[in-house]
Amino acid sequence: MAESRVRIGGHITLLFSIHSNSLLARNQGSRGAGFCLVDGVEAKAKIIDGQDRIVVSAMDGSLFEQGKELYRELLDNFKELFKVKQPVSLEISLELPLSQGFGMSAAGLLAAAYALANVFDVGDSGQIARLAHRIERGNSSGLGDVLGIWAGGVELRTNPGAPPRPGIAKGFSANVPALLVWVPEASKHTSGYIDDADWKIAITKAGDASVDRLMKRSWNRRIWSTLLKEADLFSLASGLMEEAGRSSLLSTVLDHLEPKMSCHLCMLGTSLIIVPKTLDEEIDFDEVASNLRKLDLGVRFTQLA
Repeated sequence: MAESRVRIGGHITLLFSIHSNSLLARNQGSRGAGFCLVDGVEAKAKIIDGQDRIVVSAMDGSLFEQGKELYRELLDNFKELFKVKQPVSLEISLELPLSQGFGMSAAGLLAAAYALANVFDVGDSGQIARLAHRIERGNSSGLGDVLGIWAGGVELRTNPGAPPRPGIAKGFSANVPALLVWVPEASKHTSGYIDDADWKIAITKAGDASVDRLMKRSWNRRIWSTLLKEADLFSLASGLMEEAGRSSLLSTVLDHLEPKMSCHLCMLGTSLIIVPKTLDEEIDFDEVASNLRKLDLGVRFTQLA
């Protein structure tokens, strides 16, 4: 195939535990639960003459030069793994902000890797997912996002690691609208938490307790209200809700919510997601979104996959 275009939606972690001590990246990851999004990253790959070319565009359309390094690493590893010699063009378009807990590095790595695999007709989905997971772990940019996206929908990750193994996860489709809200000038790199000993202990204790409780229930649409409660319990028990930026954002947004709406922190950004309290609710986010934009907050409509 001369050219391939692939879109992969982002991923929001609501609760998680950290399992990063293994020497092998494929065994590192997290247990947890979260949402897969429709919005994410689009990657276009094609064979060209000359030298490799990588272009990364931010959600506002501007060039994001710092983003090239991640995709250069992916491209180099892809070429080495599949013995590819031809020069390649990679065009990456980001639909959501980075470092806000929206799983953009995982979505981007998967989209780019699948696009490259299509162009050269190599690899299977498991190889591609493991490659994306390995690059993400090497950069401490995520733990379980690749596994969560692999499961799809509203997902529960019960065993850490890369998909399709040793990582184990399952998901169900929600297909409900959602509103993402974030503080534009604030961003938090995942490594600041998962590589910090104190945060690691607090997060893992709270996350494993939540996952253990969720595993006792059937994982289907009937778990929705329980999952939302567990997300809030995790935020409190881990101490992540107590951080000033998150606490302030949550308080501000709660003041503007309507009764049918439920908001929850995204791990690990200064951000949150607003969803219906029940899956059969019909929600109109227009007024809430307008009010939050007036407060200079980042706001984006999306949908759960």
